[in-house]
Order: sequence, then C-alpha cells, then structure tokens
Amino acid sequence: MSDNAHITAIFEALAEKLASGLTDLLGCEMEVSLISERRVSKSDFFASFRKKLVMANMDVSGSRDGKMQCFCQLKDAVLLGGTLIMLPPAELEKQVRKEEFSEDEADAYGEIVNIVSGELCQAFDEMAVDKLHFKKTDIEVVLPAKVNIDAQDPFPPGEIYQVSFNLTLEGQQLQTMEMVFPPRLLGLESEEVHIPVEPEVVMPVEQASTPETSENVTECRVLVIAGRKEDVHDLTDACIAEGFVPQIAGYQADFQPFGPSGATPVKGVVFTMDDTKELGLAAIIKAKAVFGGSVPLIAAGGQWTRSQVLQAVKYGVCDIVVMPTSPDDIREKLRQNMGEKKG
Repeated sequence: MSDNAHITAIFEALAEKLASGLTDLLGCEMEVSLISERRVSKSDFFASFRKKLVMANMDVSGSRDGKMQCFCQLKDAVLLGGTLIMLPPAELEKQVRKEEFSEDEADAYGEIVNIVSGELCQAFDEMAVDKLHFKKTDIEVVLPAKVNIDAQDPFPPGEIYQVSFNLTLEGQQLQTMEMVFPPRLLGLESEEVHIPVEPEVVMPVEQASTPETSENVTECRVLVIAGRKEDVHDLTDACIAEGFVPQIAGYQADFQPFGPSGATPVKGVVFTMDDTKELGLAAIIKAKAVFGGSVPLIAAGGQWTRSQVLQAVKYGVCDIVVMPTSPDDIREKLRQNMGEKKG
C-alpha cells in the first residue's frame, strides 16, 4: 500500500462508494476493493498489459488542475456496458467473447464512467485536504503495444501514480480497474512555497545562560509549525513558561530532523492552523508520516467546524486549542499532553 496514509484512505473510501454506486446503476451486485498503489513509469504501466484497454479521460479541476485516466480491460467494458443495457445472456456472452464494443455498449460504459467520476468527486470532497473535481471528457480503445511512450498522449512520459481496484460482478471476477494520476495532482510532489518560514530556535531567557545536555534539550524541545511567524507568539510564550524550548518551522519545512530518528528530536508538535484549516491539515498529515504516534500533536486555530475537528483527529491530532484563548489555557494543554517541565 501507499506510504501516504491519507491518499490510501481516500481510495479505500472510493472503493466502497464505487461498489455502492455501480451496484445501484447496474442492478447487480458489484464488489470493488483497493488492491495496490504505486509509482511507475509510463512505459512500465503499458508494458504490464497485452490486450486492448478502454481508456476514459477525465479533466481535473479545483485545488489543482490537470488530467487523469481510468482504464478497464475491453472485455470488461463490453460486459459492464452490456449488463447496463440488459442484453440477453447469450448475446452478452457473444459480445464479450468477440470484444464487440459497439456504440450502444460504448454509450452504456460512458454512463458507468460517469458514476466513477461522480464517486471520485465525493471521495475527494469528503476526505481530501485538496478538493478536486473530476469530469469525463471522452472514451477510447487503446492497444498498449502501440502507445508511443515518448508522446504526450494519452498522458506525458515520466512517473505516474497507479491505483488498482479489484472488480467482481455477481461473483464473477473481472480484471482490475486502473486509475492513473500525475503525482502532482495528489499532492505527492513538493509545490512552490508562497510564505517560506525558516526553522529557528527560540531559547527561554531563564535557560539562556544554563548549558543543557543533549538529553535534557530533547526532553524539553517542542516544534511549533506555522504559516506565518506572527501567529506563533502566544504558543511559544506558553512553551517557554512551561520550561519547553520551542522551535518554529513553516508548513512546507522538512520535519524529518525533528522526528524520533532526526538530529533534533522533539517532545511534541503544535500546529497553528490557517483560517480555512486546509494548509494546517496538510501539515498535520505530513507530520504524522514523520512522527507516527511517538509524540503528541496539538492543533491551535479559530472557528473550528465539526468536520475540521474530525479530520484533524483522524489525521493524528490528540488535542484541539480553540483560539484566541488565554495563556493559562494554552499552558494547561501543554501540561496535559506533554507533561509539565517547569520547576
């Protein structure tokens, strides 16, 4: 499975939605399950198929723009399309055997792809930090062996993110459904930092003249993650008052040095959330991948909605601070989650 837990969770939810949506459309029991995610090259992707594929192209808009593709074996596309238009069993079997993808089956399969695009929209709307909208543009039959690997069609050469789903129709095992995304669309490549914040160390005044051993500093160090430096003063002051050594990093910073195996491990992490919470939630997801459950994660921000709280908790936050609040309340949260260091 993917090492990006939030991406995996989205596609697991998508599998459930596809099973329900396609079952309702076809009037037959459809089972869908996520079986793999991986980064592959364009050449490796098409080299893994020998028979004809039906490719649905989709435009993607929203937090990011681009294109993605959904692939199905030609025989399965004929079977699904023929099932939707209720071909008699004998005729359907003949169509599948001959791989006859007539206009009627193609139109019917297009309706199936519309369900796929709709469920993609729902899954990303409900679970993703970056909201994406998917719209089918066209469908075509592709012979993998004849795809020009160096051409821009059906997608450019280079690395892609391949997501594979297992399909079963009324107990009959089909071939996999494949979805292909540019990694950038899923936020799996670094993006331009608009508000760079360099990590810095703010040493408590009362400890400035007292040498600390490496072990003591590790026990007292807290990472404060923010989009803007001016948003951290209340949190860093509370950390200092409790005897912690705050370090400040931006949303886009590399968190690995602060992780359990890094050069400057921390006792806990506090996030200052942006107004929409989206950038903050993305930073939480990234931090969770580094820290796991080794240290507590606290999120501080104003005007929390129930959905935002549930998302933050799902992604690993153990406590929420509703801002603005008093310094005493912030200090109490630090004591509850990280232990009192002062005195």
